[in-house]
Amino acid sequence: MRYKNTKTGVIIDSPSKVSGGDWVEFKPEEVTDEAEETAVTEEYVEEEINLEEMTNKELEKFAEEQGVKLTTEDKKNKDTRIAAITKAFE
Repeated sequence: MRYKNTKTGVIIDSPSKVSGGDWVEFKPEEVTDEAEETAVTEEYVEEEINLEEMTNKELEKFAEEQGVKLTTEDKKNKDTRIAAITKAFE
């Protein structure tokens, strides 16, 4: 599933349900005129991130870059890394 952070505009793909905070399910066909205007005036570029396509090392590097601290338990396997990263963005 694809989710968008309404505060930052970040879009992520996650095999798990993301809820809470500023996360909403993202469907590209839901783009409105207002959203298009906002996208034009914003100074940042949205980046799609597919956590499933990343390797374990890439996931750890991404987590570090985003300020997400992964515990030993989080590093157990790829699914636990993705779950920890996704949870950190809730």
